[in-house]
Amino acid sequence: MKTFTHCPKSSVARRFSQSILAVLLLLVITFSARAQQFADVMTAAEWDVFFPHRYNPDDRTGSGTLPNTPAKDFYSYANFAEAVRRMANIKIISERRCGTNAYRLTRVDKTTGATVVIRTDADFNTSAASIITATIDYGTFAAEGDLAARKRELMAFLANISQETTGGWPAAPGGQYAWGLYFREEVGYEGTSNIGYRDENNALYPPAPGKSYHGRGPIQLSYNYNYGQASEFIFGDKNVLLANPEKVIQEGVIAFQTAIWFWMAQQYPKPSCHDVMIPGKWTPAAEQTAIGLKPGFGATVNIINGGIECGSGTENAKVLSRIGHYQRYTGLKQVSLELDGGNNPVNCGCANMGRFAIDNAECSKITSLSFTAPANGILSVTSLSPVTLSVAKNDPRNEITQVFINIDGQRLAGTSVQWTPGAYKSYTATAVGIRPGKDSVVSTVTFAVWNSQTLEGCAYLPLWDATKTYTSAGNIVRYNNVIYRNQWWAGAGDVPGTNTTWAAAGTCNGNGGDGGGNGQTCGSVPGWTQGGIYTAGSEVAYNGKIYKAKWWTQGDRPDQNAGDGQPWQFVSICSAAAPALVTNAAVAYDDVKGVTLKVFPNPVTGNTLQVALNTAAAQKLRVVVLDAVSGQPVLQRQYVPSGKNGQQLQVDMSHVPTGIWILQVNDERGVKVGAAKIVRLQ
Repeated sequence: MKTFTHCPKSSVARRFSQSILAVLLLLVITFSARAQQFADVMTAAEWDVFFPHRYNPDDRTGSGTLPNTPAKDFYSYANFAEAVRRMANIKIISERRCGTNAYRLTRVDKTTGATVVIRTDADFNTSAASIITATIDYGTFAAEGDLAARKRELMAFLANISQETTGGWPAAPGGQYAWGLYFREEVGYEGTSNIGYRDENNALYPPAPGKSYHGRGPIQLSYNYNYGQASEFIFGDKNVLLANPEKVIQEGVIAFQTAIWFWMAQQYPKPSCHDVMIPGKWTPAAEQTAIGLKPGFGATVNIINGGIECGSGTENAKVLSRIGHYQRYTGLKQVSLELDGGNNPVNCGCANMGRFAIDNAECSKITSLSFTAPANGILSVTSLSPVTLSVAKNDPRNEITQVFINIDGQRLAGTSVQWTPGAYKSYTATAVGIRPGKDSVVSTVTFAVWNSQTLEGCAYLPLWDATKTYTSAGNIVRYNNVIYRNQWWAGAGDVPGTNTTWAAAGTCNGNGGDGGGNGQTCGSVPGWTQGGIYTAGSEVAYNGKIYKAKWWTQGDRPDQNAGDGQPWQFVSICSAAAPALVTNAAVAYDDVKGVTLKVFPNPVTGNTLQVALNTAAAQKLRVVVLDAVSGQPVLQRQYVPSGKNGQQLQVDMSHVPTGIWILQVNDERGVKVGAAKIVRLQ
């Protein structure tokens, strides 16, 4: 016999209510899943109604004959739906320096999870401004908000690409606005070999030889820098479309992808077209509202072509045509023109809209922390003693209650802390600002600790970056194992060692030139010993470097006791063998007639080399020390003229290794004044 447990009425009611809620939740989930189907926003049958005169290679008269095969139907519904599907697999992590349009963009494949940094602007790396991070999910194209919002966004998108590709005119059959997607490339280029829209000076997205970057596809993608950017987003590789721009008119899916890319991309100070069409997605600042900027269709026009079509006070004819397409499409889909449900086409223009402008005060409005020390990713020291780490706090709403700096396993409280590095190497410091009830504010910096006298830790110095612009002087980089410091603004073309922009500070051999063993000799210089007694002027070798005693010392290891206030002074990097001697040089060059140059002492046994010129110079002089074999510079110094009847220059050779070198003197224009072979002894 079965027994049944009697449930109290309240328990039964509760379970019944839970069942009802579960069913309702299932219905909501089912409806939401169905609402995410692209066919709910646009069907294939509707597509033919929207675009009865779309591109047909067999009918360029526009009689309304649709392409008779899928291969010929460039602007087909199938191609568009496939483009939407492919783009939905892409997510972009956008990092932007506040108050600028300097970006670092990371492309994420949502299926595989693979990530690739597709763009890093030079000024993104050099700027110390706070980073604003946003995620751009291409899967939200025509898929965000309620169904009406999704349809309205798609109608705005189709209206704009229809204007870009229209073949209609006021008396056109079926109406002027039934002729969208008629052209697939710019009139004047279709069926020709014309070449245009090439920005030859764009180093980041250089044009390929013989390629034209004229308007192609539904958005009329133009110029190599736009082809390159679109290619990065779509393929994760800028070169796909830079090398083959014609792919945009060879494959309809790719053509539609370029249009979706543009529609979804944020281009600060402009928001994306997507954002301004979703209610509540983009809210203009007070100063933007004051100049007429507002969400809706007019804002999409301002984003796409505002400099030409907006802000004149009278609606541009092209804008009226865009609105005409938009009215037709929203009518067919039975959704309102305006985001708030209104249907006044006058509110869809941009005649009274101002331009989007960078907010120079944007950084001051963001709660953030930023490291002020160390600067430029480098901490230059002369010993492993306490240093200062500091962060600046921007807290306009007084949200941060505590700040900690975490480094090397230590947690230090405060915005300015003392920390002692344990070695010459690379470190990462993280500043954390505590905000009760909110996420913490975090800022991270990675930097190298190196000894600017002994060059220890030089292997951790940042490499010279050919894509980076060094806007301020004093940046330290490593290139071809030589350490350089820029003396003024340095661009991508200023390769260290090729001109006077970068001055060589020394050679980085291993991690600071350390080679050999502790206490090993260095040519004629004896190795340091623990029990040795050294008087002022005594030279010793230790770990591949030569040191000189500044006063009496015993038991003080040179590498740990060098620098200000210490008994040892770093002299030079050790070399295995001393080079052959040469006599003092006197060399005349035809670059400047009659100029002679003398160097002494030669060989160089101390840290100072005298350079004498028999002529006065009206400009600054540049002294460069070059490797006699490879021609690579190891030292560059600039000198200001000081005499009328000749020049006497004192060159600091303390960081020039032993060996045979060529000393060259150039004038400010880079013209060679004179040169001499020199020998650096131990």
